[in-house]
Amino acid sequence: MLGLEGIGKPKVIEALVDLIVASGHATDREAILSAVLDREAKGSTGLENGIAIPHARTAGVSDVVCALGISRAGIDFDSVDGKPCHLVFLILAPPEESTKYLKALSAVALVGRDAALIHRLGTAESPEQVMAVLSSSGNETGG
Repeated sequence: MLGLEGIGKPKVIEALVDLIVASGHATDREAILSAVLDREAKGSTGLENGIAIPHARTAGVSDVVCALGISRAGIDFDSVDGKPCHLVFLILAPPEESTKYLKALSAVALVGRDAALIHRLGTAESPEQVMAVLSSSGNETGG
């Protein structure tokens, strides 16, 4: 989802949950939203270098799924480094899924260590360009 400008952390999370629901990969919007916001209340998932990874395990999905929101201006996500987030990766997994869930979290965390990849994702003009960047980087989470 490109163009997430002028909205705060809860609305970004809500928009990404809605994107996953609209894709047909989730069934219970309210349960998913509640799980992600509850997890976020325990501690911000805003990392360094403009990356945030809100995530949750929820029965509202049957497999690991990921959505990416991009904000050129940046979103206040209570990040570790105090800077705005430009890339927000929402990762969801069913409660019984551990391996793929942890691999997805790890793969996205690696994105935050690659300044060139962050730049390419942040300047992508379409969802297709985002997917092409992820595919060519070897960091695609499979979600």
